[in-house]
Amino acid sequence: MNLLLRIVSGAVLLAVIGLALWAGTAAVAVLIGAVVLVGCYELSGLLKRIDLLKHVELRPPDWLLYPISLWLAVRLALPAAYQDAQWPLLAALTAGLLVAVATKTSFTRWSAAVGGSVYLGFGLSFFLALYLFPVGYYATSGSPVVPFGMRLVGLVLLSVVAGDTAALFAGSAFGRHPFFPSISPRKTVEGAIAGGLATTLVALLAGPPLVGIGVAAAAGLGVLIAVAAQGGDLAESALKRQAGEKDSSHLIPGHGGLLDRVDSLVLVAPVAYCYLRLIAF
Repeated sequence: MNLLLRIVSGAVLLAVIGLALWAGTAAVAVLIGAVVLVGCYELSGLLKRIDLLKHVELRPPDWLLYPISLWLAVRLALPAAYQDAQWPLLAALTAGLLVAVATKTSFTRWSAAVGGSVYLGFGLSFFLALYLFPVGYYATSGSPVVPFGMRLVGLVLLSVVAGDTAALFAGSAFGRHPFFPSISPRKTVEGAIAGGLATTLVALLAGPPLVGIGVAAAAGLGVLIAVAAQGGDLAESALKRQAGEKDSSHLIPGHGGLLDRVDSLVLVAPVAYCYLRLIAF
């Protein structure tokens, strides 16, 4: 592993995210949409690889996967009439099923497109929801110059990055016991514990001053982020394992594919958003 290359690539990614968050809702929506589209490409490639290895029809049709994923990802930045995910999603899936039947597309491929669009588009859309978090739900704290949504997304990302970094170094230095070896042989229990502790600690320390969340609530948020991040990472690792691939692609030097970088975020965003709405801090 080229550590320097990994650090530089990670720094560039964080800089792009920071600029988008500072630029406003439109820039955040564009960034999330771009990430989702690239993720769809990599997901489709992995499923195609599974097709070849296991002789099953899993590659989702592009005409269904891409538009539904993109709409789900950016719908919260659209006018209010287009934000509701219930009837438009049902209509799109119904129309997609009819087209699939008419074009003799297998039901498994249609299902893969539906699952993929919910996994990527709907999951990552919650970062936009966090960015647009209702003002009435938080106590005033932190710098008034930095928008609250930017601070909230920053807290979640910082917690995940801290956990990933701690897991990487602790696993390399002290890892002895495999953590789900059938899914990801390189992950260790020691790394998972270190990552979970780092995530929780960052949320606990940064949450109260950054977004005005209580100490107990911040600890709970950290634990949930840690579990969701590692669960998302394992889910994508299982997919790569099925496809016989180490990385989802070679897009990012030192990191692999974009899906390899956002896998831990797909579950984190909805978990963090729902938790914060539940406690109404």
